[in-house]
Amino acid sequence: MRTSSLLLAINIILLFFIWVFIGVNYAGLPETVPSHFAVNGAIDGESEKRVIWLLPGIATFFFLLLVGIPRNPDSPMLNVPSSYRNKESLKLFAYSILLPLLLLLADTVVENILIAQGKLQEMSNAVFILLALIFIVMGIHIFRMIKESKAETSKI
Repeated sequence: MRTSSLLLAINIILLFFIWVFIGVNYAGLPETVPSHFAVNGAIDGESEKRVIWLLPGIATFFFLLLVGIPRNPDSPMLNVPSSYRNKESLKLFAYSILLPLLLLLADTVVENILIAQGKLQEMSNAVFILLALIFIVMGIHIFRMIKESKAETSKI
């Protein structure tokens, strides 16, 4: 099994988990749920409970966007080196960025619901770790792209 196929399967499971977790817990939520948090994790905004559905909507949008990128490796909209202009490289690129993004959204959903249910008091620091992971993955890909672009330029 290719790495990109494994990443896609994990991303599909995460997206499914986000939708199901909210669906299972929605009826038991209070009428207002936390909708914004301060940097220290404390609640500093609340909204009607239906707002919780925005998170799986955002997750689905990013999923469709990043799964769609590898469909056309020759798109002029992609600013990637020619070594990335194949479906497998683009799949690895898109799916590896999608994974920490969906993990971040899944963590946000779980912690938000647990806080609304009174099982947690504030958001954990997992958000910062997952944000760092997103930037690390993006940085690795950008570094590889710059390195490969320079190698392609020097061959000319």
